Amino acid sequence: MSELVKRQHFVPRTYLKHFGILRGKEFLINVLPSSENDMTKVFQTNIKRIAFENNLYTMPGETIEQKMAIEKFYADELEQHYDRIYQILVDPTRNTITSEERDLIISTVVTMYYRTTKWVNLSKNLMSRIFFQMFEICKETGKDYFMYENEKISIAGKSLEEFSKEFNDTRQPLMILEQLETAYKLIALRTKFDAIVVAKLNSENCEYVTSDNPVIASNPSGERLIPFNHENLLYLPLDSKHMLMLIPEVVEGNENKIFRKLYNDYRSKFSRITSNFQQMANSENFIFGSEASLHLYLKTKSLTEDPLTDKQISDPNIIEKILSQID
Repeated sequence: MSELVKRQHFVPRTYLKHFGILRGKEFLINVLPSSENDMTKVFQTNIKRIAFENNLYTMPGETIEQKMAIEKFYADELEQHYDRIYQILVDPTRNTITSEERDLIISTVVTMYYRTTKWVNLSKNLMSRIFFQMFEICKETGKDYFMYENEKISIAGKSLEEFSKEFNDTRQPLMILEQLETAYKLIALRTKFDAIVVAKLNSENCEYVTSDNPVIASNPSGERLIPFNHENLLYLPLDSKHMLMLIPEVVEGNENKIFRKLYNDYRSKFSRITSNFQQMANSENFIFGSEASLHLYLKTKSLTEDPLTDKQISDPNIIEKILSQID
């Protein structure tokens, strides 16, 4: 990479374009802010202008190569291969893959799970809460420093906001490297256990949406979600009709198979509303999709967010009644 790239996408454009519309040589996509319930708030923009943060992956260093090492890694090792694995995954005639293709599919999903700003922001917010408490203690004791991890840290002449920003900005490269390291530890586990499943919605008016945090993790046991747990199910919408699932229960000898599901009628509808609700709940700021899919999501938003009791969930008549109210 011969130039310093300031605008760095944490959701790859090569992924987002499959939810967009090609206009000339550019892809446009419809965007709904997560905090909005009004369809008039949906706007259309170029995929270049969403899901990025300036200098998110920029590393310390003297040369462009050193500063762009992580950005280049994502571009060269994963993003440039995405279209190839996408075509494999949505091709209904492809039921077997090579070991290299399998590793690439799993690596792409796991790194997409960990490379978004969600994890960095969670860490920053945690540290900001810790520093708030430290500043309060310093105010009460009249000190201009506090001890953190056996280190004396001065806050002389700094506000809480200034100190927190300075600390987090300095620490961000380490957080990015820790995310990547965690991702590769998880990849090593998931390549041993994951079955690759692709589901397709076979109903005309059913479409998936995606978001600025598109990989959904689910704990099938119903226990508290632990992100690093290799027994989590991972879901990634591939486009408006296809869902990739990594399910940690592969049978020996079936590692290089793609298992395909075709969702018709109520199963298609149920998969759509479940996934789209999860995307909104998992998003930080935006969800993306066709204008029709975002409109339909908002139309049924209040209904799909109403919690069901265990008894209701187990009653097929209630489920059928609820689905009948959803287009």
